[in-house]
Amino acid sequence: MSEGMLGILTAMLLTAMALICASMVWLLIKGSRSRVTYSFVGCQCSLLLWIISQLIIIFSESERQLLIGYDIGNLGISFIGSCWLLFAVSYMDRELSKPLLTGTLGFSALIFLGAVTNPLHRLYYTELSMNGIAHGPLFFISQIYIYLAMLGGIGLICRQCFENKQRSRGQAVLLTLATGIPLSINLLTLANVITLDFALTPLSLAISGLLVLLATYRYGFLNVNDVAFEDAFNIIEEGVIVFSRRGRITYLSSGAVRMLGISEKTSLDEFIAYISELSEKPLTEDFDYAEIEKDGLHLGIKHYHCRDDKGIAVARLVIVSDITRYYQLIEKTDELAGARQRLAIERERNRIAQEVHDTAGHTFTMISSLAKLSKVRLSEMPDSPQQRELSGFMDETESLARGGLTQLRCSINNLREDSFMTTVTAAVRTVTDAVRDIKTELCIQGTEDGRYAFCVQNIYSSFREMITNSVRYSGADRIDVIIKFLDTSIELYVFDNGKGCAGINAHNGLRGIKERTEELGGTVVFKSGEGIGFSVVIKIPVPKEEKGEEQ
Repeated sequence: MSEGMLGILTAMLLTAMALICASMVWLLIKGSRSRVTYSFVGCQCSLLLWIISQLIIIFSESERQLLIGYDIGNLGISFIGSCWLLFAVSYMDRELSKPLLTGTLGFSALIFLGAVTNPLHRLYYTELSMNGIAHGPLFFISQIYIYLAMLGGIGLICRQCFENKQRSRGQAVLLTLATGIPLSINLLTLANVITLDFALTPLSLAISGLLVLLATYRYGFLNVNDVAFEDAFNIIEEGVIVFSRRGRITYLSSGAVRMLGISEKTSLDEFIAYISELSEKPLTEDFDYAEIEKDGLHLGIKHYHCRDDKGIAVARLVIVSDITRYYQLIEKTDELAGARQRLAIERERNRIAQEVHDTAGHTFTMISSLAKLSKVRLSEMPDSPQQRELSGFMDETESLARGGLTQLRCSINNLREDSFMTTVTAAVRTVTDAVRDIKTELCIQGTEDGRYAFCVQNIYSSFREMITNSVRYSGADRIDVIIKFLDTSIELYVFDNGKGCAGINAHNGLRGIKERTEELGGTVVFKSGEGIGFSVVIKIPVPKEEKGEEQ
């Protein structure tokens, strides 16, 4: 080899050494303190030993120096496959098992042991002298293991980068090239496809060092912060979007994609127009906060300007938060406040109802009892016009007391429970349950639904007036009530077995029943006679539902 060629080769090897050393220092400074970084630095150390061995071999003047050079090179070659395979496993976030660690490093140690003890058995090199070199079977076994380990590691890295979106595919390409180029050149050299006076493989390592530096600088290779930030942004519920100065998306988390349904091709102008449409109000590029509703979710959009030390905007940060739960809590809070208010009202109504029951109810009962006692005493007195007049007054007093007590019970039930006003059946039962002195029977025919809700209040008021009249005046001991829910009307029948009357005088109570019924387009019929009781029949038409309402 000429001196000029020797100088060029030496410069190239020194350049390769410098690049590999620089990449190792860069990784140790910028990378994380983890087994991933250390295993890759082990690969770089193996390559560095290979280059150093080539420099020693080039300048060797004796077989001893040549043997030392090859021993140093074999140290790097023996362990490069194991280090690369361990790096690939660590890069996939897999735990390094003891069998894998012991097996790979132990086999590499056996290969190196076979190389350094070659003068004893000649299995690694059949010939090693200043005149030439010939390889033995142990050498080829070591090469097969190294190539399998390197190719397996490359496959694992590529799989991790292409399947896991948290890794960059460009990073996988650079790392594969950094390892594949020297391996390919070495394989072609061993196969005598490339025949040169010097080893080309170490020179290719300079390219490897350059590619590793590029991966470190461009993709933050082995920098735990990049991976951690990526994981954090994809784990948190909020979505994160970063726009460049030119309005292009440079980062888009999975949360933002899930909530907004945008892609990395969305520009800032398109994003603002999209948010403005969902928020139903125009937004400018300088908006700070907006709320939108999308797919049943309430989303809060926060917009920040990222500025450098000079105050110049260099990027925009958008954080998307799901605030649906916040609105749900507001609704629940309003519901809870309403429930508390209704509970307070209900308690107050129950208190008033109890007080009214205790005072007015007791009073009506005492009046009725005193009227009965007075009638008994009057019956013991001699018959006279005055005695008959007083007896009539006592009858009227007792009738008024009994009717008032029935109405009082209805009113108390109204105070304690207002849900009865939702259906006709419940409203009628509320009145019948308030009757104590007369047996009542309620018969319901048909099925009640929402079509009959319009007449609940009117039927309740009219039916209460009927029952009060029966209690006060009829002297009956039984009242029969029938409700018919028909397709075109609702009908109410009330019969008592009281004394009845020859003529019906429509005073305020009966007039009120008739007016309330006619307001709804219905009809009412009163019937009575001496000794046959009193009956009322109310028929109210049910309005037809519109087709749109039925749908």
